[in-house]
Amino acid sequence: MREAYIIGGANIDIIGRSDHSLIPFDSNIGKVVQSYGGVGRNIAENAARLGVKVHFVSIFGNDYNGLNCIRYCEECSMDMSDCRIVENERTSTYLAVLDETGDMSIAINDMDILRFLDREHIDKVFKKIKKDDILVIDTNLDKELIAYMMKHAPCDIFVDPISSEKVQKLEGLLSYIHTFKPNVYEAERLSGIKYEGEDSVDDMGKYFLSCGIDEIYISLGKEGVKAYTKDCAVLCSTEDVTVANATGAGDSFMGGIIAATLMDYSFMDKIKFAQSCSVVTIESDQSVCRRLSLEMVNQRKEKLKFNVKEKKLCI
Repeated sequence: MREAYIIGGANIDIIGRSDHSLIPFDSNIGKVVQSYGGVGRNIAENAARLGVKVHFVSIFGNDYNGLNCIRYCEECSMDMSDCRIVENERTSTYLAVLDETGDMSIAINDMDILRFLDREHIDKVFKKIKKDDILVIDTNLDKELIAYMMKHAPCDIFVDPISSEKVQKLEGLLSYIHTFKPNVYEAERLSGIKYEGEDSVDDMGKYFLSCGIDEIYISLGKEGVKAYTKDCAVLCSTEDVTVANATGAGDSFMGGIIAATLMDYSFMDKIKFAQSCSVVTIESDQSVCRRLSLEMVNQRKEKLKFNVKEKKLCI
């Protein structure tokens, strides 16, 4: 059975959402929720809830938050045996402020503990990975460690670049990536191609394909996703979606791509399935929807109206 090894950040998420338009330099009335997060961890939980056998690899402090996060992940059927616990260190924390529509206004992350993830630990994990498994990396990790993993991974590599700043850690490494899921601003930063509408996104897709990446999924926010293989470009969006919290949409999409890949879905079916995962998450008030399941996503997918434009690429 093919499995997913996901290496990345695990945080305690503190998310505040304003009831009204945000007022800078003032106390805004709203709601604050604490949960378990981190891009790598969120992707892992989404994939596990979709039935994927997930091995999650990260670093935790030997504190209340860290030990409880490990316990929670195990309850979500994630294999946490390859995680490290570091004494006298604080578990990563992510603080985000959302506006009244659920879109992020600003965020702060404290992920200093990830410096304890080293090559020796990665080598132990790599010995367990089979050639037909999937390795998923987020760019919260140290740049040198990312380069080391890409050059020594025994299987296909999937990457979530996380932010326009952290995407720069991938410079010179794109040829090692099988599947890449940036948003349009991350794609702009890494490709050097200015975002000026759909044609410019196609130029980004062609650039990443020319670097050796097999599949690219560029998120356009409310406009949907533009996905690429060497054979085609697909623009896919959905209608009639109510946004409760957009924070975890990308992580849910990536979890969906992982699950769909391991289930041998076609390229088009991957896109629709992953977008359906995002919709289920967007319509919930959680960064990772705890009701997410393969059955729930397929049911939501049947009711969604997809707008699809497909064309051949000339590279």
